[in-house]
Amino acid sequence: MSKPVAAVKKFGRNTLGRDFVVGDIHGAFDMVLEAMGKAGFNPRIDRLFSVGDLIDRGPGSHRCVRFLAQPYVYAVRGNHEQMLLDLYADGVPNPATIEFMAGRNGFGWWLGVPDAQRTEILEAVARLPLAIEIDTGRGSVGLIHADVPAGVEWGEFLDRLEAGDPDAIQACLWGRERVNARDTSGIAGVGRVYAGHTPQWGGAIRLGNFYCIDSGAVFGQLGMKEGRLTMTEAIAKTGILTAPRQSAGLIDLRVADDCAVQPFGAYAQWVSAP
Repeated sequence: MSKPVAAVKKFGRNTLGRDFVVGDIHGAFDMVLEAMGKAGFNPRIDRLFSVGDLIDRGPGSHRCVRFLAQPYVYAVRGNHEQMLLDLYADGVPNPATIEFMAGRNGFGWWLGVPDAQRTEILEAVARLPLAIEIDTGRGSVGLIHADVPAGVEWGEFLDRLEAGDPDAIQACLWGRERVNARDTSGIAGVGRVYAGHTPQWGGAIRLGNFYCIDSGAVFGQLGMKEGRLTMTEAIAKTGILTAPRQSAGLIDLRVADDCAVQPFGAYAQWVSAP
């Protein structure tokens, strides 16, 4: 499993506007645009961060290149982007292999993408980092797609990703241990971490200082499950982030109030790695 050219990207504080984080998109870009409209997103000064899985399942997956080309959009790599890259790791696969893969993991959209556009998509997702760190007025915010192993401090985890540690990359893209165990120990060395990967049908959940914000957007768009798109302001207070949903519809927007200026709470508990 390869690591991107820049495994970790760090962003300074946005002193002019707001930073938003959006859950797994899976081609549901119209929902993202709707959420941005509801939030009053200002593309001149605001930034939009994604926890990955921009593609697969949704018919709009091919729009990922245009989405990533926006100067205010920043995303980490998800396992679905990684699966696409792995498919092409040794060059263009034969048509039979592509047909076979198209029947799995919501990859059927790829069959309708022209070769030139396929190249653009592959190049765009290959540039995505595994992790992002953002400086905010409340403290540091980390973004990954899936998980950080229990007991591993944030800085150490980033070092492992940059070194190409396969276990760290596997956890970052595919891990579900923390969510499945409802492990509230948190992640030391960072104020807050946002992740996706494991849909939470009841809305975003907090496990220590780890927030899972994949709420199954594309499933809601396709009318298959009680899915919705979660988009939150990065510094929103925990009470706002985890409050029961108050409105109907496919967009679950969480915006910070004027009181979101204090440092993030000390939710992480130090637990030695096994």
